[in-house]
Amino acid sequence: MAIHKEMKKKFAFSLCLFSLCAFSAQALIIEYNPVAAGAGKPEVHIKPDGTLTVVGAKVAQIIGNSFFVVLQWGELPMRFTMKTNGETAVTKRYGGAATVPQIQVGDYLTADGDFFVGSDFFGLTARQIKDWSLQEESETYSGKITEVGADGSFTLAAPGKTLKLQLLNSAVIKKGTVVIPASRIAKGDNVVLADGVYDYASNTLTASSVVIFQARTDFLARNYQGTLKSTGGTAPPTALVVTVEGVDYTVSVSVGAQVLGNKRTPVLLARFVAGDTVRFFGALREAEKTLRDERIIDTSLIRNLNL
Repeated sequence: MAIHKEMKKKFAFSLCLFSLCAFSAQALIIEYNPVAAGAGKPEVHIKPDGTLTVVGAKVAQIIGNSFFVVLQWGELPMRFTMKTNGETAVTKRYGGAATVPQIQVGDYLTADGDFFVGSDFFGLTARQIKDWSLQEESETYSGKITEVGADGSFTLAAPGKTLKLQLLNSAVIKKGTVVIPASRIAKGDNVVLADGVYDYASNTLTASSVVIFQARTDFLARNYQGTLKSTGGTAPPTALVVTVEGVDYTVSVSVGAQVLGNKRTPVLLARFVAGDTVRFFGALREAEKTLRDERIIDTSLIRNLNL
């Protein structure tokens, strides 16, 4: 009889302890919806070899490298103490690598490991964890800028998807070989590479580096011909403004430059007057064109076809 009473006491104590644990777990849950997070419906599998798999577990509390996680079926919660160590592997929702410290309260997990039982809890020593709430991955995209947002963001039409492009304050942006500020990115620019962290939930790439296409052929030395608009001096070094196909170019004539007439004989620059047809050879400065839309050409050979 004494033994029977003792068993009753132990059973009553265990029942109270279970109720207390259930209440504690319930109190920690603000909202439980693993399906919405992509983690699927809650599942618990304890295998004969002592390994354990939990699906749809929500992190309720973190103490050091230990996590208190909860699963819930209707009003019935089940609480596990999940331990981690240096061998615990963590992956993000879309397969990227993560670390244990990246797991936060409120995250939904699938975890595999070894089952153990404490005095008042079920335990799991995790070998592998998938955190369904970690939806950011390192990604690279290319495409065309289709919109420039008032908030400093951009719409990038990439192959197969359109996404929002945001820039870190420290982002390095290059157009061709020139580093440019974000304000120089324009609608229609072709993005060769945008590298950063992509958030699947918000469809946003926060980029640390961006490379925008710029044709190298635009900056190769070649011959230009146009109408002289104005002169800045009568002898080198000086600058002339020449209109070529409706666009004004500043032509920097260096000391020692050849100044020739129509028959390729030397002439004085002082004889050049507005309205003359001039031909010159040189390369468009990439930095000035890219940063300020200035068209400046350094020339060492200029001809006046009217002389």
